[in-house]
Amino acid sequence: MLLAVAGLVALLLPSESGADATPPAPVSHVDTATRACLLTSTDTDPTGTWAAMRNMARASSTNVVVQRYRLPAAGKAAAYVNTLVQLRCSTIVTTGATARSAVASRLAAGHVPQVRFVVVADQPVSGATRLSPDSVSTSALTRAVMR
Repeated sequence: MLLAVAGLVALLLPSESGADATPPAPVSHVDTATRACLLTSTDTDPTGTWAAMRNMARASSTNVVVQRYRLPAAGKAAAYVNTLVQLRCSTIVTTGATARSAVASRLAAGHVPQVRFVVVADQPVSGATRLSPDSVSTSALTRAVMR
């Protein structure tokens, strides 16, 4: 009797070894998503960059993860940019003079493969896309991040 019940249960359970078995949906898309990281010099965001980045992530038809980081008061800012590179940010967006300088220092040290830099500033940085503080918008950031 017990053998018959075990056989019935085995027949009713779905088989995962079949050709029509589909893989489970991923729990997280963080590793496969476009990862845009905002690096700010201060807590304030007069340009509205963070709000535009969140809107970009919500409106995107692909997986976009946005994260916000603030430079610490002490420490080497360029080393902090390197940390964001190691965290696999595909685009690093900066606001504020200190964050802009940190990206300029990092880019002066050499090209960073597979990472885009966008500086929201009046002054350009060699190797980075410049976005005027007056032109920050969801569509402008989408163009810069998803290109």
